[in-house]
Amino acid sequence: MGKNNIVVLGIHYFGHDSGAALVQNGKVVAAINEEKIRNIKHCGGYPTKSIEEVFKIAKLEPSQVDAVAIAGIMGEEFLPLSQMFPNYRSLFSYFSLLKAHKKGLEHLSSYLERIMKMDPIRNFLNTLGVPLNELIFVEHHAAHAAAAYYLSPWNFDDEVLILTADGQGDGLSSTVNIGHKSNIERIENSETSYYDSLGLSFYSQITAYLGMNWAFDAYKVMGLAPYGKTTLSIDKIKHIIDIDTTNPLKFRNKMNAFLYAMQPKLHELLKEDRFDNIAAATQSCFETLITKWVSSAVEKTGIRKIACGGGNFLNVKANRKILSLDNVDDIFFCPAAGDDGIAVGAALKGYFEMASRDGIKPTKEPLKGNYFGSSFTNEQIKDTLKKRGMLDKAQYIDDIDEEVGELLATSNMVVARFSDRLEWGPRALGNRSILANASDIRVVRKINNAIKMRDFWMPFGPSILSTRIDDYLINPMESPYMMMAFDTTEKRDDISAGLHPYDFTSRPQTVNSEYNSGYERVLKSFESKTSIGGILNTSFNIHGYPIVWDPERALDTLENSSLDVLAIGNYLIKKN
Repeated sequence: MGKNNIVVLGIHYFGHDSGAALVQNGKVVAAINEEKIRNIKHCGGYPTKSIEEVFKIAKLEPSQVDAVAIAGIMGEEFLPLSQMFPNYRSLFSYFSLLKAHKKGLEHLSSYLERIMKMDPIRNFLNTLGVPLNELIFVEHHAAHAAAAYYLSPWNFDDEVLILTADGQGDGLSSTVNIGHKSNIERIENSETSYYDSLGLSFYSQITAYLGMNWAFDAYKVMGLAPYGKTTLSIDKIKHIIDIDTTNPLKFRNKMNAFLYAMQPKLHELLKEDRFDNIAAATQSCFETLITKWVSSAVEKTGIRKIACGGGNFLNVKANRKILSLDNVDDIFFCPAAGDDGIAVGAALKGYFEMASRDGIKPTKEPLKGNYFGSSFTNEQIKDTLKKRGMLDKAQYIDDIDEEVGELLATSNMVVARFSDRLEWGPRALGNRSILANASDIRVVRKINNAIKMRDFWMPFGPSILSTRIDDYLINPMESPYMMMAFDTTEKRDDISAGLHPYDFTSRPQTVNSEYNSGYERVLKSFESKTSIGGILNTSFNIHGYPIVWDPERALDTLENSSLDVLAIGNYLIKKN
């Protein structure tokens, strides 16, 4: 019989969005990504800052760690194979098979190399005093699956269909799994290799063809899509990828090319097509394929509750289509669906494996708000203001949330809110947010030109009180993490600045006291002055930088942008 208190440190350090997390007895007590602390967007490498920070956040000692769970079992050394042998599908299948099964894993030289590459992080952990008695490697997609399943709202009595889909990780791009009684089992022959990736070989490659960053700009193609006409390019787009005709749980690359080898073929295929029509057809095809894949998985298993993880599920338009499927009853999208979430997934996987092994009944903590990051006290904020010579410009306000809501209601000011714990994942959900009155469409130009420098076609999103979603959303439901898009009602003018400017869809954050009581007070204060139940919410950062982490970054952003007001802790700073 093992101990009843289990602490697992999860670490992700291969690829982009490295980070760390702590799970204690099935509950995520801390999680942060290296980009936030180092102020480098999508920062990869050894997350030494994140590891140090999660212990501060959780108020745990490194010596209390029972196991270290590493996300990923293969390093980047496998990627060149795709470039050396782009036409040998069997090669991809072979390595995917080896890495997917523990018996094959031990025979991979890559695994040994991975262990050797751990030396720097192992030494760092030793310096901190983290015991390394138990080291657990968690395959990339297993980490995605764990984050989705163990944070989902259902208890262990329910069977849950767990789907993962991304660009690639450990040689795979999608998997189909079943969660039940705290265990996750992958369905045999349900793994799609990264050669056949819907994310990497389709969406990312078209993103690159359109002149954007192939790794991180897929959301821009989604935003551009409503401006184009799907029908003008869809027949060509359908030639790129499809569901595998022999196995509907897998995707299949139809181009006989991979990564950079695809670009000449895409040029030949799409050279006569307009960019917006390509974007429209790409999004439409993506929605068709991923919903068909999901539906096939439901038909295969008979399970109608679904938990989803992996970067493909950051596509909010497709997510709404999935939820609308007739054979889907309920769905949960992991808020940190991309690689920024797999340190948490690894830690959760490690905890449940240890509990099962040691005969401990595991505990499950459904996600109720994803504020797992750093917080800063008013004293710390005051010290930073003093150091910067800005304390005399700051006003201490007891009910700062009431004041922020009133400012948004009675002025055209753009207000940054820095409060409580930092959000986990890519979305700002009120604690590190830039806020504005969404009923004034002019605020979009102001924020874009002076602060965010976003592409002109990209929409902002609103935060909407849960009590008001019927007013603004068609077929509404709670969406606390901005993971789904909705059509909007005739009352949409109230939140027009937070809608897509062409199709008037909304990617809302629904707000209530259960998830964030302070932020709810901001919206209620605004509502009491305007009768409007929502405001514009975008992430607190300048273009090209991650969401701000600490008071120093918050003040830097205030000074180097056209923000009007910063509400930081209980301090309010107006620029003019």
